[in-house]
Amino acid sequence: MVTETEIRDAVEVLRGVAGPQQGLLGLAAGEGMARFLTDDSDVFWLGAHGGAGENTLADLLGGVPCHHRWPSRSAANPSVQPAHVFLVARQNHRGLKAAQLAARDWAAGSHPTITLHGLVVIADAPGRTPKALHNQTRITAGGVPQTWVLPWIEELRLAGTVDPESLAREPRNVLTKLREVINTTIRAKGD
Repeated sequence: MVTETEIRDAVEVLRGVAGPQQGLLGLAAGEGMARFLTDDSDVFWLGAHGGAGENTLADLLGGVPCHHRWPSRSAANPSVQPAHVFLVARQNHRGLKAAQLAARDWAAGSHPTITLHGLVVIADAPGRTPKALHNQTRITAGGVPQTWVLPWIEELRLAGTVDPESLAREPRNVLTKLREVINTTIRAKGD
């Protein structure tokens, strides 16, 4: 039997495509983000646009902010595991459009040396999400394996940093879910 607390603490994770799609056209030259070579085995936070929040997630959960560039592996070193990437975007029109473009780039198979775990959408304002942005978030979520929506965190706006344990229930639960994905599917395997 599911308790009321378990229902209230549940984090909605939107599910989309599991991997790149055959026959999908990639982006035109100059449309996508640049790349950088790395052998780092940590988690990568790829901001789809300026101000997406990849530095904040790296501060809160560890990992490497990509500064709007796809991590890439050297073809000369086939023993290196794929880069583990989370796409990050603000929950506004510009942010979600940038996330859609990055998801399309990934889905076209343009980044074979990464494993995209999903998209973290970060609220861009306090309060209820407007219906248009809620719908756009759900559409964007269809282009990536999983999507987590991180609600507004006022403490980050005011102080620039926050103790995750002191957060309100909803953002704390989303960060906990992300930490579980990172620890169980990435760091636990030693990739």
